[in-house]
Amino acid sequence: MLTFALIPYGMRIQNTIALGFLLLIGAACGPKDLINKTKYGGKTYKNTCETFKKEVQATLDANNDPATLRVSEYDNSQFDPTFVEPGQFLQANDTLYFRLANDLEYGKYLQKGVAIIVRVDYSTPAHLANMESDPQGTVGELIITESYYKANAQPFFVYKIPLGGKKLDGKQVSLYFSVVKLDKRGKIVKVYCDSRNKPFGPADPACCTSQPWARVRTAIKAALPDLPIRDEQYRYEGFEGTLDLIFPIMSTKFNRKELTDAILQYVTKYEQMGYLVQSIKIEGYASPDGRLELNQKLSQGRMEAVVQDLKEHFVKKMNRDVPMEGIGRGEDWQRFDILVKTADFTEEERGEILRIAAQPIHEDDREKQLRKLAYWPKIREKVLPFCRHALVTFSFTYQPDKMYVERYNAPMPLLAPELYNVATKTFVISRFRPGVNARQNLGILNTLIDTRGNRTANLLAMRSTYHFALNDLKSAIRDIEGAAALDRNNPVYSIAALAYRTQGIQELSRDEAMQMLERYNDLITRTPNDRSLYINRAIVMDYIGWLSGAIADNSKVLSQEGRLAVAYNNRGVSLMKAMRLLEAEADFLQAISADPNLAEAHFNLALLYAYKGYPDKAAQSLERAIALQPAFRSELGSNPVFRVVRDHPRFGKFTTGG
Repeated sequence: MLTFALIPYGMRIQNTIALGFLLLIGAACGPKDLINKTKYGGKTYKNTCETFKKEVQATLDANNDPATLRVSEYDNSQFDPTFVEPGQFLQANDTLYFRLANDLEYGKYLQKGVAIIVRVDYSTPAHLANMESDPQGTVGELIITESYYKANAQPFFVYKIPLGGKKLDGKQVSLYFSVVKLDKRGKIVKVYCDSRNKPFGPADPACCTSQPWARVRTAIKAALPDLPIRDEQYRYEGFEGTLDLIFPIMSTKFNRKELTDAILQYVTKYEQMGYLVQSIKIEGYASPDGRLELNQKLSQGRMEAVVQDLKEHFVKKMNRDVPMEGIGRGEDWQRFDILVKTADFTEEERGEILRIAAQPIHEDDREKQLRKLAYWPKIREKVLPFCRHALVTFSFTYQPDKMYVERYNAPMPLLAPELYNVATKTFVISRFRPGVNARQNLGILNTLIDTRGNRTANLLAMRSTYHFALNDLKSAIRDIEGAAALDRNNPVYSIAALAYRTQGIQELSRDEAMQMLERYNDLITRTPNDRSLYINRAIVMDYIGWLSGAIADNSKVLSQEGRLAVAYNNRGVSLMKAMRLLEAEADFLQAISADPNLAEAHFNLALLYAYKGYPDKAAQSLERAIALQPAFRSELGSNPVFRVVRDHPRFGKFTTGG
């Protein structure tokens, strides 16, 4: 059975009005989390907290990657220096510039007084928190209104957060979003989604710590202390001096006075200089006139006569054993040819004599043909007497020390002034300096130290500078530690060893680097005027991520020392990691101006230009870096900053070997 309740007519009218009023309110307010309704891009949007949260979270997720460096994908050469691509940040002009990957579609929200507020916070990485005076805080907020967005949306919308004098060097940036409504005076009259108390975020993008650069091989240069390395002199190991003794025809007798005088005046002089005779070689010869068998005996007899004289009048007086080697070489056709070429013959005569002498026939048959020549008497007068000789070669070796590298290879007459020049010639080897042939000098030092046994602290320290210049850090450390072991009273050697280890800091763990930092702190306390300590401590600071400290140390050196290329280069690296790219570029250019041959500065400039999307400039800088240090060529294929620009046509020469 159905039961009906009767409602008075007047009450029915009141209920109907109340229901209609409620429906009207519901239709006007829409969802309880409604932000606004807008028309954008030909579409109508009902923006709610739910839709805003979903879209802003997608933006946050796309930029929440503090370890990934966003390298430019396009050629940005035509844009303003403060231009950035999505995911990139830049500190310049006391402003933080950035664009976000997968950014919000601001146009569909910023209507009817709605604004979006972006807050930027910063914090120091935990392992550095106790080292920073300003470890965390808020940079500021950017209120993005419809008018602001339209004024800054071309060609792309770039966030510009005033820094107010703050530096974010080594700090991690965090982004938060709020959505509000403003009145006509810009005052917040409504907060949507409780986003002021609980803003959406954070996103931790790749700014402005060293973390995104961890896989990027930048080029820093450690500074050496003022090593007390003195120049070293070395000389020829030895040389050969020759004496030519002429014999009469058919004789084994010679002018003994000529040999005696040569020994007294020249051999003795060189021995007094430290070049002792180590061996003597005697070669006897005969002229080509006469039978070959007889001439062989004559050459042997002449050699033996000289040997006997040297034994009696030289070796006995030296009171030491001097090895002698003797040989009778027979007819001296080689000297015969030389004398014919220089003696007073007509060209026709000379040609005929040389033709006969060159025939592949028995020596006696050659002689017979020569005797038939009309000018045979001229041959006997101008050539043959000088073929009857014995050639004595004295081999000298320096004895007082082992500071020599090689022998003078070309024998010279014992009486020649040029031989004296060889004996007195000294060479100088110094520590590495730009412009010297590093590999050649390293070879000299290797011979002096390893082959000759001159293992002194000074030479080891000197060689270490060449290993360092050639990036052989293990050898540099080995040598400088060897020098320190030999000269324990010289603390600078230990400081240099620390500098070499600093150059190879990439091989250290963070804990090892922190220990190295403590050592530098101690050294600076004891020797505050050593600029190398500040430059090298800055390298350690940069490595552990303390970018503000690294920048400060290099700035201190530059304020005191002026145009120091290494300090400019190293500070530029830290500025680049802190996304202070315009200042980094200026520092690299200053380094190159101070030292055009500093390959590291050219390479870092190539990195910066590649990151910014300037392929022409990047190629130009890389080309110069490779010319100065060919090892940089391999970076093109392995260094992630070159990931995009290496496919640019300007880089073809590096990949094809052109």
